[in-house]
Amino acid sequence: MREAIDNWVIEELSMPLDHTSPGLDALLIAAVLQMELSPRDNRVAEKRYKLIPSHLEREGSPLRLHVDNALVYAQGSRAIGTTIVHGADEDRFDLDAILEFDTPFGWTPRRVLDELFEAFQGFPDVQDIERCTRCIQLRFAFMHLDVTPMDPALKPRPERVGAIYHSPDEGHDERHKVNPYGFAEWFKGQISLPSQMFQAQVRSLRNQLEIKDRLRPSIIVADADIDELPETVDPIQDAPQLLALKLMKRYLNLRYVNRSEKRPISVYLSKVAAQIPPNSFGICAQLEDLAAELDRRMKYALETGRRPEERNPAFPQENFNDRWPQNTRQMEMFRGDLRHLFAELQRARTSEVGQIQKIFDGLFGERISGNAVRTYMDSLSNSPQKNTYELGKGFVATPALLTPGVARAAATSKAPAHNFHAGELRKK
Repeated sequence: MREAIDNWVIEELSMPLDHTSPGLDALLIAAVLQMELSPRDNRVAEKRYKLIPSHLEREGSPLRLHVDNALVYAQGSRAIGTTIVHGADEDRFDLDAILEFDTPFGWTPRRVLDELFEAFQGFPDVQDIERCTRCIQLRFAFMHLDVTPMDPALKPRPERVGAIYHSPDEGHDERHKVNPYGFAEWFKGQISLPSQMFQAQVRSLRNQLEIKDRLRPSIIVADADIDELPETVDPIQDAPQLLALKLMKRYLNLRYVNRSEKRPISVYLSKVAAQIPPNSFGICAQLEDLAAELDRRMKYALETGRRPEERNPAFPQENFNDRWPQNTRQMEMFRGDLRHLFAELQRARTSEVGQIQKIFDGLFGERISGNAVRTYMDSLSNSPQKNTYELGKGFVATPALLTPGVARAAATSKAPAHNFHAGELRKK
């Protein structure tokens, strides 16, 4: 049965580009930009990061004598520019930080986490604090901040290599050598920036969006200059790999919201996304490439009985998948999600804009898709070019929003087959 389904998917992927919706990429870009944080959200969240050292060093803190030389820096999605609103709860997002300080003599992982939990009590505006297996989670209105303590490795050491603590409610304490900083630097070095024209068009579309502020500046005490801080848009945020990664993360957030099974961790998805070259056929094809490669790896793991270990390129001792997947069921479930995403994208390629919105509702959330369509339509109404609507194709996107390769291909060529289960990505 599976083989028959696999063959059906492969055949469906042979669809030529000029039989698809030319506006699909523009709608996907508008959708992913709706998932981003507002400039004010980013600024307020950054302020909370900056409060970490002073709070831990305050009078009465149980860690005051141990963190005077501590180093705090971002890790995860914040470090590589892929933070998005979660989706299951539209207004929530999370940020991750590393807190580097030397482990006091004789302290176990459990004690480090327990002491850090106590030290964070009374943090400004926090609503709840949870002592997790590897981090302390500070929960605020509309966001939470995960702070992971790290014991820096002895010098000389690769930059910011250290050990994080693992202390579950049941089981033994452990230490795991990691280098999240090194991974973030590797990730950014892997990403190929799109053309200046593409960046300018995405930035213009971002400026048209009306993204509500989730975090109000008043929640940060004595910070009068918060609204005056300049907005910075890192060009890497507009790279096709990052746009596809954000769409994949949002889609999986919604798929797993009512499940008890663990979902694939973000750093694993991020590494795979960075290893896939930019696709000249656009953002939809980029997302399909990411789904295809993840599916290939899951298929290989299931057929060989080997866990899909994914090592940190900057520090191979670190296995990103040390806690996922826990069993074959989780891999099968993930494969099913990938196939569902791909099938829905294929359906969107031959749908009218109204039907595309319904498809996006299921993939990325109703608010995101509705705002994306409105933004897209507004961009067309403001375009000096004539906008046309064709049955089965929808509204034709502003050509500049598409990559030069897409524009040429739409006019003169056919898109090659995408071997979703054949184990190879499309040749660039």
